Amino acid sequence: MSPSLYVPDHGRWVARKPAVLRGWTHDQPTLPRAQLPCEKKCSSDRKLAPVIQEFQQLIEDDPELFMYFHQMFDEVRRPNGDLDQVGDYKELMMTLDRIITQAPRFGGANNLVMGVPMYAVLAPFCNTPSGFNVFTNAKVNAQLHKIFDVWAEFLVSPESRYVLTTNEQCWFNPTAMDVMSQRLGTSFYDAWVCRDNNPDKHYGFTSWDDFFTRRFRSHMREVIDPDNPNLITAACEAHVHTLQSDVQVVDKFWIKGHSYSLSHMFNHDPFTPLFVGGTVYQGILSSLDYHHWHSPVNGVVRKTCLIPGTYYAARLDNDPDPDVVSRSQDFVTAIAARALIFIESDNPVIGLMCFVAVGLGEVSTCEITVKEGDRLRKGDDLGSFHFGGSTHCLVFRPQTPLKPFPHVQPGTVLNVNSNIFYIENGAEN
Repeated sequence: MSPSLYVPDHGRWVARKPAVLRGWTHDQPTLPRAQLPCEKKCSSDRKLAPVIQEFQQLIEDDPELFMYFHQMFDEVRRPNGDLDQVGDYKELMMTLDRIITQAPRFGGANNLVMGVPMYAVLAPFCNTPSGFNVFTNAKVNAQLHKIFDVWAEFLVSPESRYVLTTNEQCWFNPTAMDVMSQRLGTSFYDAWVCRDNNPDKHYGFTSWDDFFTRRFRSHMREVIDPDNPNLITAACEAHVHTLQSDVQVVDKFWIKGHSYSLSHMFNHDPFTPLFVGGTVYQGILSSLDYHHWHSPVNGVVRKTCLIPGTYYAARLDNDPDPDVVSRSQDFVTAIAARALIFIESDNPVIGLMCFVAVGLGEVSTCEITVKEGDRLRKGDDLGSFHFGGSTHCLVFRPQTPLKPFPHVQPGTVLNVNSNIFYIENGAEN
């Protein structure tokens, strides 16, 4: 294995320097389209994809959106009048049109920019007042959902495997393989379930999404002491964002420091009052991480639900760093598209707890694979994110005497299924 190429920069989606985004975004409209599965009989010089044409029409037909889309470009202009990215909303449509016919490429040691290509284009606008109005608009988010559906059609198709090769900026080139191996401390093939050992055959992956949602081999993330009812395990492979106690039923989640607003996070679910005054743990995934969710306790699924929401809305600030969505982790738990899985632990001291998966940006697809009444063992699969990095929470009642292990500190990477909390004076085995 070569000298370390992996430099941790957890919790980020795009590069710190706006110049990196400028260069990458500038090239997008000139890239050739890949061929969507539904377009195999269409001309390669077609106009904008119908779903992008529909988005442009929405902007032009709605006077408020038309105004906001113009203003958000004005709000990111430099003093000399130049723009750091695409010049107007029509150029933006052209750029999005190219992106939805491409699979995310390998973007270097931390996979910044290329791993979330649509956010890389939109990031400069997310931290503007008019951009906030755009990305919290229900009609815009509904249209973005349609765009993601079209893009997903390509990402689950065999055509998307063109990035699963040993070519430059592809996922199996030597640099990419070294980065992924160094991140896990073992070879790619030894870490992940592959249907073939030949990179020229894409290691057996059938699509970009099949590669993205790949699974660890069984020895990689085993549950330690699975029958101990007083241990709670990590539901995701993620780095620690925060651990907050005494969370409120409603709070000013848009103001930094006020953090979590349970009623909004749970979409006013009837279970909400049970968690008021309780504890929220939040961890952040990157686009290089494992994206399946696993049960943190032994117990029974009491309820699941998918909640529609925003994709690129963020808490506004004055930071010149373009990655504003990554700085809005607690904010997005109240408004972004998300999934809730309420689990009744077999340990009555833990009781009811909730796993919250929050889809951000193009990483909006939350797939729940369990249902009400299912019995779970620690480490059992709950579902997964598709198409990129994201964030998640574990929420506990105030009666749960939750104690974190010493290694659970902000910025620390926690392996999925590793022990992260214990219960003082809990139930006996």
